This record gives sequence, structure tokens and C-alpha cells, in this order.
Amino acid sequence: MRWSEQYATGIARLDDQHKMIFKMADDFRASLDEGEGGTYGILLDILDAYCRRHFGFEEHCMEEYRCPVARRNREAHTGFVEVLSGFRQRYELNGYDPIESRNLVDTVDRWLSEHICRLDVHLKQCVREP
Repeated sequence: MRWSEQYATGIARLDDQHKMIFKMADDFRASLDEGEGGTYGILLDILDAYCRRHFGFEEHCMEEYRCPVARRNREAHTGFVEVLSGFRQRYELNGYDPIESRNLVDTVDRWLSEHICRLDVHLKQCVREP
């Protein structure tokens, strides 16, 4: 999945963070294609840490600009952290599973597309207003 300007929020730092998450998903998909499943645990660690930090910043922006979807955004973030936690728990119990790793990347792709397009883009209008 590739970044598109339709995903822009009007806040450069936030957009850069979104671009980084897109890149992480693409890089991980490429490593899976090359048979490097050993990166799965690393991806889970990085993705979890990065998303938590990113979500904190994004939620701050939503509050600062009084975005009308701030509460829904925060709830969606909580849900995604729980989804990541489920992937982590399954990994810790069962070890690396190539199907599970593909499911993670597909889940991240869906999340990026659906979450950013449905919620995050609302920030653009809020940032434009005085």
C-alpha cells in the first residue's frame, strides 16, 4: 500500500508519521517475500512502540484543533492496539507463522486505508479553520 495525498491531514509531522507506518508495512511485506520471517517479532515490537507514540501525538492534535471525530479516533486507536496485542500474544504462544505474519501486514494496510481516510482526514478541515 502506498501513501497518497488524499491521506494528508494538514499537519506535516503527522503526515510524515503516517508515511513511516506505510513504509514499515511495505518493508515488512518485502522481507516476507524474501523469506525473512525472523523479522516478525521485530516488526511487532517496532509497530507497537511507534503506533503508541504516534497515536498519542495524533490524539493531541485532534484535541488541539477540536476535531469533531477526536473521541472516535481515540477509540479506534485503542482497538488497534488491542489487535496488535492479539498478534503479539499469538506470536508468543505459537512462534512465527507465515500466514499470521501476512495477516498482520494485511491488517495494517486495511487499518491505514480505513482509519486515515475515515477519521484522520477530518483534521485537514480543522487545521484550515482559524
